[in-house]
Amino acid sequence: MALNDIELEKFKRTLKKASEELGTKEIVLFSEWFYLLPGQSLEMNGVPLNEKYDIPIGWDGYGIDDLDKLEKMEFLIKTFESEEDPVTFEKTIKYQILETNTK
Repeated sequence: MALNDIELEKFKRTLKKASEELGTKEIVLFSEWFYLLPGQSLEMNGVPLNEKYDIPIGWDGYGIDDLDKLEKMEFLIKTFESEEDPVTFEKTIKYQILETNTK
């Protein structure tokens, strides 16, 4: 499920804050299947963001569509995308934060 506009803006501000605190502009999205359910995580400098920051996760959390929206808003740029593993469905996507000013 995609974030609404208010949630997306909060997500964007949280990513900016994490970037400043963790000293990196690179965001890494890992996705894979656990048993019969999909799972994903976001990391910066090896730190899982959901453990340190208030970001929406689970069925009502962020998704690739939301990261794509942030890319269209020119807040992020995709720098790497691996091929999806045909057995485990693992995939890695890396983004770089472009925008430095959030309101």
